Amino acid sequence: MIPTFLIDEDLKKWLEEDIHYWDVTTSLLPEKNTEGKIYSKQEGTVAGLFIVQRIFEFVGAEFEPLVEEGEEVEKKTPIASIKGKFQSLLQVERVSLNILGRLSGIATQTSNMVKIAHKANPSLRICGTRKVVPGLSKYDKYAIIIGGGDSHRFNLSDMVLLKENHLAGFNSITEAITTAKQKTSFSKKIEVEVQDEKQAIEAAKAGADIIMLDNFSPEEVRHTIPKIKEFNPNVLIELSGNITLSNLEQYSIKGVDLISSGSLTHSVKNFDFTMLIE
Repeated sequence: MIPTFLIDEDLKKWLEEDIHYWDVTTSLLPEKNTEGKIYSKQEGTVAGLFIVQRIFEFVGAEFEPLVEEGEEVEKKTPIASIKGKFQSLLQVERVSLNILGRLSGIATQTSNMVKIAHKANPSLRICGTRKVVPGLSKYDKYAIIIGGGDSHRFNLSDMVLLKENHLAGFNSITEAITTAKQKTSFSKKIEVEVQDEKQAIEAAKAGADIIMLDNFSPEEVRHTIPKIKEFNPNVLIELSGNITLSNLEQYSIKGVDLISSGSLTHSVKNFDFTMLIE
């Protein structure tokens, strides 16, 4: 769970951005108490309820979740009930539905990918990437976890990931891994992105903890994994590069430990919710 004090800092910025000086529309409404509900307009996985609850609490409203975080819901499911000042509820309606829709969209996409992957490879993890909206990364990653996925790196401090441009600064993959082992804390894993089988074998021999096969075809993956394991049987195998819901089944190969997909966050389809005053 994301700490409340971190959420509050963001909520203030989001509400200030939307309300700015004052809400010229809701100022026309009578000052009275009212209540309503948030409903799903599609099926999928709900994520972000505790954040939305905090938004409504900011304006003195009551928020009661009617489903569990991470629950799969059908279309027209009541998600939450809300009570408070007429003006206050409408002031935070759009910000609330925006964040609930984004996070639930990510969780739904993740859940769908996990289900497909596990049919062929039950131990396979579906992971996010750092292709997130700046300022929303902790929320996007949280939604991936709620959808049954793996966050991967939250930021650049989490582990060593030697990608193509990093490797350009070394004479070889072996030198890059050796340098990382010498200069990085024991607590950090070392992952190497490789472009072909030759690089994959070199990374395995040099002792990488994780080898990312980038933009390999399914056939190349099947051919390369046994060769990697000959030299480093405990290494984790990650696949990345344009893997989406449409081609995921082809890549859910036995022996693959991780599949990372930027589409979970950079191409998220918003989950459709509505709030109705009753």
